Parts: sequence; structure tokens; C-alpha cells
Amino acid sequence: MKILVLADEPVQRLWGEYGLDTLRQADLVLSCGDLPSSYLSYMTCFCPGPVVYVHGNHDDHYDKKPPEGCINAEGHVVMVNGIRILGLGGSMRYRPGCPTMFSEAEMSARIRKLRRELKGTGGFDLLLAHSPIAGVGDQPDLPHRGFECFKPLLSEYRPRVMFHGHVHQAYAAVNFVREREYEGIPVINACGSYLYDWPDEWKVSSLPGRLALRRMMKRSQPGEEYEHF
Repeated sequence: MKILVLADEPVQRLWGEYGLDTLRQADLVLSCGDLPSSYLSYMTCFCPGPVVYVHGNHDDHYDKKPPEGCINAEGHVVMVNGIRILGLGGSMRYRPGCPTMFSEAEMSARIRKLRRELKGTGGFDLLLAHSPIAGVGDQPDLPHRGFECFKPLLSEYRPRVMFHGHVHQAYAAVNFVREREYEGIPVINACGSYLYDWPDEWKVSSLPGRLALRRMMKRSQPGEEYEHF
């Protein structure tokens, strides 16, 4: 299964005729945030697979104009193409009053609220975030600092992969590293775009319960909104 992951900056080559070959081979599209609603809605017109998104720190406008035809994974686990996706968007809070920014304590509280849900879903296979893990591809300034609380989350549930954005390729110039690892789990900065091959042999460690599966499938419908910042 091919997953097209997007973040931070619209990719010019994906607009128009020359990008159609790439879009048409995507079985699933994931957005790590900070992208125009119209860009994600455009993807739904040409990609055969669904489009799943979380909020970036600049995406507070999604409340007024959400990406049409897309699945909002923010703050819950959705199941798409058999993959359990946990969405945790937003960045470290560096400006008061912004609903898509969080302190370390606030992001930790979001994760604690998910414990019951994660027990029912049997965990998750993919972490879709906007910000990186602290010390794993982040930067020292507050706006681009990663979250420490992502570390125990990944250590406990052992997903197949984590995708994030927020740290633009231009920030690091020649020193930009797209692919990293945390305890053997691939951690990928999808700034711009990244095409990922999901392994066919991936086996989940714990299956979701019947009720949790039903709830996941209900949340996995385009246009559903269930966490508001």
C-alpha cells in the first residue's frame, strides 16, 4: 500500500497534469498539517484513496473552512484501509490564545484522555502528528520544540511509523534529515511530500474490540468532527 504524506508546504508538482501519476498511485493520503483546505480537497478529486488530516499550528481556520471530503483524525483513532491512525496535531504553545498550540502539560493531558480509547482499539499502527518528538528532529527554539510526551506513547504502543511536519526543510538547509528513528520506530518528517510503502506483512499486536471498532469506523467518515480545539 502506498501512502502519500503531506505537510507544511503545498508541492507545486502535485498540482496539475504532471502530478496526477503520483496522486493516482496513492492508496492513502495523510496530512500532517499547515496546508490549505483547498489543497487537501484537491487531493480527494484525484487520489483513489481517502485523505486523513490533523491540524498544524496555523490551521485554526479549519473550523470555519475544513478540508472537504477529508477525514479528521484529530484527537482520536480512526481506521482507514485497515490502519489504525492516531491523530495528534498542533505545536508547542508559543502564542497565547491559539487553539492549535499546546504546552507540554496540555499535550500530555490529551494523551491521558485517550487511554480508554486506546485500550479499546488495541493501540494504534501509525501516529499522525504535526510536531516532532522532543530531541528527534525538532529544533531548540520554543515554536519548533518537540513534545516529550510522544516518547512514552510510542514506547508503550509501538506503532509501525510516525509522521510529522512543522520543521521545514528550509530551516535546516543542507542538514535536513527526513528519516529518523525512535527506539527502532521510523519517525519521518513529511515536509512537502513523502511517499511511503506500507508493508503488507504488518501484523497488529492487539485487535480492537467490537464496540471500539464500530466507533472507529464511525469516526473514519469524511466530514466527521469530533475534537474541537
